[in-house]
Amino acid sequence: MKKGIRIALGIFAVLLCIGAATLWGAMYYLPNTFNETTDEQVVVIEEKQTGAEIAQMLYEKGLIRSPELFRLALRISGNGAKLQTGYYQIPNKVNQTELIELLQKGHVKAVRVTIPEGYTIGEIAIALEKDRLVTAKEFLDVAKNYVPYQYMYGPKPVTYRVEGFLFPSTYDIPVDASAKDIIDLMAREMNSQLTPDIRKQLDDEHMTIFEFITLASLVEKEALFDKDREPIAAVFKKRLKLGMPIQSDASIQYILGYPKAHVTIEDTQLQSPYNTYIINGLPPGPIANPGKKSLEAVLNAGDTEYLYFVADKEGHNHFTKTYEEHLKVVESIYGN
Repeated sequence: MKKGIRIALGIFAVLLCIGAATLWGAMYYLPNTFNETTDEQVVVIEEKQTGAEIAQMLYEKGLIRSPELFRLALRISGNGAKLQTGYYQIPNKVNQTELIELLQKGHVKAVRVTIPEGYTIGEIAIALEKDRLVTAKEFLDVAKNYVPYQYMYGPKPVTYRVEGFLFPSTYDIPVDASAKDIIDLMAREMNSQLTPDIRKQLDDEHMTIFEFITLASLVEKEALFDKDREPIAAVFKKRLKLGMPIQSDASIQYILGYPKAHVTIEDTQLQSPYNTYIINGLPPGPIANPGKKSLEAVLNAGDTEYLYFVADKEGHNHFTKTYEEHLKVVESIYGN
């Protein structure tokens, strides 16, 4: 063989090795394409699920860059038959090697789920279904009729008696938990927030736990910023004391079923027991599950000189004493 040919073949072999190494690195060490706002994601591998099906699922969840490269990596590593069925929580920015190792031995007995403040029962149901714990339908069916604590009963009919009484927090939920088990877990946490001191304060203010949670749910949905929670609660309490409609836009959004940016005059005329523009007092029940800050805002809200408030385009609320002042602020923010 001529020397030139041997050199060319040698160069080709080196390039081939570099290419293979690059491919190997792409398969094994590139980070995943996880959403930056998500710390972990739940993956469920079921019995008889093929490598191709697993790869497609991981790709759709943004955990791998290519189903084909993932399957190739499994074949090359000899780990294709070693993936275990079960629940997995995959952290952000694992590379493919780490991902394969987790799917071999990292299955969990409980799934960590975070329920944000202000979630409704419907939103909680969707979150639990997304993490493959229970279906949304299973959760909502139980939520309609299951009432762990007597104080969840209000004087008027509601769709979900547990609405408002499931404490927003981070929970480690067993993978075999039923919908009833999950409601129990979250309701117990809310019950633990209702300390003896809080219950005594509510008695002193002649406010039931049901009314307290209902009012806190309105504050939760009205306040984007923490500094607004207490003054909003104070306005609502003053209006209730004076026998005025509390006129909460959040109650209108609950009727509509979505967070409408601007509530119209027509919206405020909707015929519903939850329309706090046309009824006096609180709605029939909570409109969301309030967090600790909104609960504290209701407890700490004292007397106020304000009767009105409106949120600007950034979500900051502006408080006024009279309707005329309120109209001027609304016009200054939104125009005619």
